[in-house]
Amino acid sequence: MEFTEILRILAGPLIGAVIGYFTNYIAVKMLFYPKKELRLFGKRLPLTPGVIPKGRPRIASSVGEVIENHLLTREDFTEHLLSERAEKTVADAVVRKLSGNVREEILSFTNADSSAYEQKKAALSQAVSVQIVNAIQSSDAIETVLAAFGDALKQKVSASPLMLLVNDRTINKVMQPTKEMLDTMLAEHGTEYIVPVIDGKLSEAEQNSGLALLEHFRIDEQSVRNAVTNAYRNIVSQSVDSLLQSVNISALVEDKINAMSIDELEKLVQDVMKKELNAIINLGALIGFILGLLNLLF
Repeated sequence: MEFTEILRILAGPLIGAVIGYFTNYIAVKMLFYPKKELRLFGKRLPLTPGVIPKGRPRIASSVGEVIENHLLTREDFTEHLLSERAEKTVADAVVRKLSGNVREEILSFTNADSSAYEQKKAALSQAVSVQIVNAIQSSDAIETVLAAFGDALKQKVSASPLMLLVNDRTINKVMQPTKEMLDTMLAEHGTEYIVPVIDGKLSEAEQNSGLALLEHFRIDEQSVRNAVTNAYRNIVSQSVDSLLQSVNISALVEDKINAMSIDELEKLVQDVMKKELNAIINLGALIGFILGLLNLLF
């Protein structure tokens, strides 16, 4: 069989393949082109703009609803947020923070400089000292201490001749001015004595880690992890509904797609479905070739 005869036989299927290829190629391109509507004599030409530019608002709304109702549901969020990996990540983050130097972690967390930190620490020492002084003044602490001292004194001299001199009346005469003196000293100089003690304790504490401080209360790392995990579970369970309502995934996706330019949207679709779109174009060529062969047979 001569070459020309073979070419004549294959011409039909080859032409069908070319037509099928370019038909599907044009159809795929018309998903995005033309990007704007075209007008002739004031009337919009059919099929302009392309399918996706024309239907972008509807597509954006549909995609948003599908994602919210089927892909990112409440159950999906809850399952992911309460997964073992997520819980471990949260617990690890807290333990990591508590493992660092207290001073450095506070500076990092508050974005404060050393000068501001020292001022805050001094203010805290002063405030705590004032509260201690106020607590002592409003309580019966001084009276209790003096009463205990008087009882101890009477017991001490109970078996000696001094017991005739050390009685309740004598003790009260001594204790009353003593109490007044102590009250005055506490009011005027109490914080001066307490502030250095508080400063020392704070300075000692800030050089340790949070975990080391918690160990003084018999709280170990595992207890911290358990507490953080339980708190995290409660927060997620109670907040996931309000979180989804405030985020409104459907509206977020819709606004995001509508805010894209047609070029960005085309690139997005091409990145996701490039192989599938190319398969559709090639399938057009294959179908055209097969139809050409059938035309030869029938």
